[in-house]
Amino acid sequence: MSDRLTICACRWRGLISPERVAELAEEARQEGCEVEVVDDLCELMQEGDEQTMNRIGEGRIAACHERAVRSLLAWRGLQAKALINLREGFGNPGPGNDAWYPTIDKDRCTECGKCFDFCPFGVYEMVDGRVRVMHPTHCKNNCPACARNCPSEAIIFPKYGRSPINGGVEHEEQALRVDHSTLYADALRTRLVERRNAGTPLFKLKK
Repeated sequence: MSDRLTICACRWRGLISPERVAELAEEARQEGCEVEVVDDLCELMQEGDEQTMNRIGEGRIAACHERAVRSLLAWRGLQAKALINLREGFGNPGPGNDAWYPTIDKDRCTECGKCFDFCPFGVYEMVDGRVRVMHPTHCKNNCPACARNCPSEAIIFPKYGRSPINGGVEHEEQALRVDHSTLYADALRTRLVERRNAGTPLFKLKK
């Protein structure tokens, strides 16, 4: 059985060089490797079937920063043979209409539940005392607020523009003093606006 290489083209965000994708794919094929280029690995990890996931997990993966991809795989119970970082030195986030797809680095997560308490969109759930990303497509696009709120820097947005939130090891983000009272007030306001826009009453009168 030939070696497998799955390459994420990051087609919707353009965070990975198309030239590098084509170059790597050609190099791998010349070496006798079976190559599959996918549009969006984050999306595939959320929506792909078990057979596809197992196939990808059996080989190497070329995509974003290794920590981000490792966390995406762990969410599906997978671990690739090797990871290749195609994100290094390329790409700034565009506006993007694709889903934001947060993931959690379980090597850093302390299961404190701050992300679960904070998120107004129901992205996270507590399952047997552990935090899980249960509804990643509910996340507000381009909003890394929960990652900034995480005391362990465990939340990763692979499509974010800067490290360490995107899983990169360089600390490009300026250290911010997070005012938790303001963050939670903003989250509550967001919940109320979403509820109002959906036409859901805050209180139901008993008949």
